[in-house]
Amino acid sequence: MIGWHPTAARASSARGPKACRTSNSRWALRQRMRRIAAGVAPAGGSSIRSHANPASRALSSCDAMLWLSKSADRSVTSSTRVIDDGNVMESEGNSMIPTWNIDESSGRDAAELRLRRLRLNPLDLALARGELAAKESAVRRIVADVAERGDAAIVDSARQFDDPEFSAEQIRVSQSEIEQGAARVAPELLGALRRAIAQVREYQAHFLPNDPPQLARTGVCLGMRYTPIDSAGLYFPGGKAAYPSSLIHLAVPAIVAGVTRVAVCTPPSKYGRGDAILAVCRELELKEVYRAGGAAGIAALAFGTASIPAVDKIVGPGNDYVQLAKRLVSGGVGIDGYLGPSEIVVIADESGDPAFIAADLLAQAEHDPGSCFLLTTSQELARQVRSEIGKQIVSRGRRAAIEKSLQQDSAILISTSIDLLIDYANRFAAEHVNLQTRDDEAVLKRLKHAGAVFIGPYSPVAAGDYVAGPSHCLPTNTTARFSSGVSVYEFLKRSSLAHYAPPGIRAEIPSIVEMANEEHLDAHAASAAIRARQP
Repeated sequence: MIGWHPTAARASSARGPKACRTSNSRWALRQRMRRIAAGVAPAGGSSIRSHANPASRALSSCDAMLWLSKSADRSVTSSTRVIDDGNVMESEGNSMIPTWNIDESSGRDAAELRLRRLRLNPLDLALARGELAAKESAVRRIVADVAERGDAAIVDSARQFDDPEFSAEQIRVSQSEIEQGAARVAPELLGALRRAIAQVREYQAHFLPNDPPQLARTGVCLGMRYTPIDSAGLYFPGGKAAYPSSLIHLAVPAIVAGVTRVAVCTPPSKYGRGDAILAVCRELELKEVYRAGGAAGIAALAFGTASIPAVDKIVGPGNDYVQLAKRLVSGGVGIDGYLGPSEIVVIADESGDPAFIAADLLAQAEHDPGSCFLLTTSQELARQVRSEIGKQIVSRGRRAAIEKSLQQDSAILISTSIDLLIDYANRFAAEHVNLQTRDDEAVLKRLKHAGAVFIGPYSPVAAGDYVAGPSHCLPTNTTARFSSGVSVYEFLKRSSLAHYAPPGIRAEIPSIVEMANEEHLDAHAASAAIRARQP
């Protein structure tokens, strides 16, 4: 929701005795904006506070943002600029993104509302309340249905959401389908897929951990070893666009880690064949490929059905329904983090490239939903980025999705303090962060929370999405505060090792006995004391 929230309106009203007081003032502003949009009134640099109507002078920036947000889909032929209390909102063509000066209290309030909207509320998750309540209820019904009816529930779910003609015989993708689909892929695309596979494999293998050196004390050796899980279920979204890159970024780390059984689930497509996905399956020699989407697919991987055997861990991105389903089945199976809608935060000063920044923001916005934030010390850069968004969005194929994301989930934050901007970036804990400053290394040292960091103007997030090597399956909704993206580590377990010789354990027995007796566990004490005798 761009620039408007009921709470924001109430807060603005509380700060000023005349703010947001009368419906006449709202009407006056709307009339003013309509004249601007129609080209009747001057737009450039016009201030709400300079309006002739005394009531409209008292309007807060929230009112202006409300009208502009609701008018985003209308044709605006000129650049509209509204300034109030340090907050700026611009519309370049049909592209709109709110701009807030967070050195001002009203700008900080608006930014806090955006952050609150982005961040998962643990109480909402725990109590199934708020916006997640209806989704959680639906997920519970679907998961329970799969647990009870297995394949029949998967078929019903697929018919409801994906393909009305879907049948149980279509759940597993046959090897012949994989071969035929891969054969239809153009050589240029196949070459790109192979390049991505090779480079993701190289990166994941480079960071595959070896067992660390043992710690030696007198009479004892202590260590740690990594072992792979036996089976992994990889889930990635479907829909109008197939995402072979997501399959690469999930499957290659699992294979490099040594997982012996890899099962793939993705929704059946009503939009045609996913030949590129089948080509990736062939290249990676994936034999278990299933058409099962959403919460039903997650439940199938967790519980197992006649067609889909259960796995030990489920990994992959998806919408709220997918992530809530993963959370619901966790415990019986392992899961990764909350890998939801796409996000980007760009931290830039006046040295940033506005065209590059705008392109990166639009790239994430086209996911719909996608959250895009520019944090900058430069008002001029902010203006140039808005202008570039207006220019570049015209040629984007998913313009409607981009505009929706910009209007609902994005913002530009301006401050004279780079330290304050970095603090906000850490609180956003975004999936992707791009640095475009004169001293990126200094900024990087202070940046603690991010799924992936792209350093410098020539490091687009799209490189990470496809060919760089780190997985693009990353934590979202500020969960990078405590979790990491998918990598070989996601598919490995750590086991501690302890090897005592008789002299080593005899030296430890008095301490073991004292602590065990304190905890009233005499059998523990006895199991150590019995080893005091000479071998």
